[in-house]
Amino acid sequence: MRICIDPGHSGPMEPGACAGGVTEAAIVLAIAKMTAKILTDRGHKVLLTREDDIEDDSLLWRAEAAWKFRAEIFVSLHCNAATDPAAHGTEVFYYPTSENGHALARCIQAELVKNCQTADRGVKTNDEWTVLVETACPAVLAEMAFLSNDREREMLTDRFLQRQFAVGIANGIEQYGKGGTLFAGMAAGA
Repeated sequence: MRICIDPGHSGPMEPGACAGGVTEAAIVLAIAKMTAKILTDRGHKVLLTREDDIEDDSLLWRAEAAWKFRAEIFVSLHCNAATDPAAHGTEVFYYPTSENGHALARCIQAELVKNCQTADRGVKTNDEWTVLVETACPAVLAEMAFLSNDREREMLTDRFLQRQFAVGIANGIEQYGKGGTLFAGMAAGA
């Protein structure tokens, strides 16, 4: 498969959620690199939308990068945050009319929850996020765990557990691929 992995946010310019001295941008970049290595080692073609901190946090170029790469699927990685420090768990979003996006979201959600033992917050839709609306292949946005939750922040910053997240994502992608539901080049409703 041709897979585009998008480590959300950009670094110092737009770090995403911040808690306990760590940033979402740094965590998702580390997990994205591990995920890309796992998938590449398994024979897939992988594009990371960024491999370091960048000075641009616009979003449309991420979808365009996936298109130019001819990605069959697009996975944007994020950490969640909430004002309630007790909020926890994993949830994966997809574009509402995308049947393939829904299937991909279900596969990644199931494997993340199984592999990382996080609470299952479910698969959800979003029709406003640029990376889901503008990406021309099945696309999901994975909120792996809550950076604002002390226990989950420890998980997200531990190298061994970061690899567990990466393996969960890679396994979910491969489960989706086994379902035979890949239709590259379709619009957001893919």
